[in-house]
Amino acid sequence: MQIAPLPPNETARLARLRSLGILDTLPQQAYDDISALAMAICKTPMAYIGFIDADREWLKARNGLDVVEAPRDITLCAHAILEPDRVMVVEDTLQDPRFSDNPLVTGDMGLRFYAGAPIVTSDGMAVGTVCVIDRTRRQLDPVQVDALRKLSGLVSTLLEHERSRQAEAHAEAVSAHQRNEQLVAMITAGLDAQAYIDRDLIYRHANQRYLEYHGASADQVIGCSVLQLLEHDPGVGLVVDNLRQALLGKPVHYQRLGHYRGSGDRHVEVAMLPVFDDTGTVTGVVKRVHDIENLKRNEAQLRDTISLLERKTLEQQRFIQVISHDLREPINSINNFSSLLTTDHAPGWPAEAQRYLQFVNQGGARISQLLDDLLRYVRMDKHRVEFGDVDTGLLAQQVRDDLTAALQRTGGQIEIGPMPVVRGDASLLRLLLQNLVENGLKFTRPGQKPHVRLSHEAHPDHWLIRVEDDGIGIPPEHHSAVFDMFKRLHNRKVYAGSGLGLSICRRIADMHGGRLLLESEPDHGCRFTLQLQRQPDTAQP
Repeated sequence: MQIAPLPPNETARLARLRSLGILDTLPQQAYDDISALAMAICKTPMAYIGFIDADREWLKARNGLDVVEAPRDITLCAHAILEPDRVMVVEDTLQDPRFSDNPLVTGDMGLRFYAGAPIVTSDGMAVGTVCVIDRTRRQLDPVQVDALRKLSGLVSTLLEHERSRQAEAHAEAVSAHQRNEQLVAMITAGLDAQAYIDRDLIYRHANQRYLEYHGASADQVIGCSVLQLLEHDPGVGLVVDNLRQALLGKPVHYQRLGHYRGSGDRHVEVAMLPVFDDTGTVTGVVKRVHDIENLKRNEAQLRDTISLLERKTLEQQRFIQVISHDLREPINSINNFSSLLTTDHAPGWPAEAQRYLQFVNQGGARISQLLDDLLRYVRMDKHRVEFGDVDTGLLAQQVRDDLTAALQRTGGQIEIGPMPVVRGDASLLRLLLQNLVENGLKFTRPGQKPHVRLSHEAHPDHWLIRVEDDGIGIPPEHHSAVFDMFKRLHNRKVYAGSGLGLSICRRIADMHGGRLLLESEPDHGCRFTLQLQRQPDTAQP
């Protein structure tokens, strides 16, 4: 067995890897999704995203594997990172002298095929790989190799985004700590500046905080008029007007940007509180000045942060759309050319060749559907729910019309009972119902025609909308898992789909402030129940 030599930049590479903060972190959906895409595109039973540490390879995401890490000396990825610009493909490990006696090849793992695309950071450090593996020898076509390279680039981009997010979070934590210390210091010193001003607008009392703001001593303030003390403040007219309002017996509160000789320009919140004698006559005004400069700065920072997050969200959505486009182009090429082969050449081919071509057609169609569902899922992030009165009975009829072809193909039936008018987004609720009904038509028992029923139940504060079928059902231990992204319980050769339909349904329910529940047992069908809040003015048909 040949142990991979260390890269020439190993010290810097390890430092860069650890600076990313990715090692030994919890699973994240984005990485799991990329691993699943790699497995789907390359049509292998196993895929993973691994990072090469000093003496181990640690797996951030894995599909079809139970291991979390492996010794670096035996991992094939340690060889792959030696050539950062190249996807390493080993079609048969038994024929490669580097790996023919590797324990992963000769042991229980029985590894025969490997393909790994290095994950390269912006400064050229190969820190890990996106890999697909199999226990049988196989080949990848150029389109699959290129897709694997693009997925490794996507991982690199995610790492950079995550590093930036962590740096921003750390900076914000430090800033919050500093603000807290400032707040404690201000409270300890006496936060509010206070003064008492008589009916002639003459200062009769001022606390130490007030004196500090104006950079003056008590002798310089007490007995001085407001107009004299604030003569250099552009807002003196506003102060005097509010003082006169308070002298009429009305408390006044306002905010302003004041100029203070001892503190400079400060945003303050001012309260003018009238003081009454025993006869109810106003004798003066207590002026209380509360410094809100830090609050104003924090509000500005918050606005900037929100703007930055919105820009980043748009950038990520555009990035995912670009990735979808880059992947869709080679997939469309595969589908188009395989379709031409099917119609123009396949009739004269041997039966085995026609069967192989059918595999290509089916795989291309699955990947196209997966990309469509993935893009639809991501676009929900920017979908604004437009609430209105929605006739779910009309939606159900539209869904039945949309699924006419499926009903004719399966001989199935969709039974629609009385349905309520609810508050929601019509387009999203229609997509939810269509996914649930389509599942009911798809997951049928052999030899049985599908029957899907839609009904509802009214409660004082919520609606229950049910979609029931008599199909193969779902074991109770899998009820929560079926809502996970890319989760499949059945072989796609028997039941087609991307594994995203129920994830989209649950997300739509969440966007409406509702819940999507499942009741099912094997061979007894499924009952999906959408619970939505009921508005007092919503009528029941």
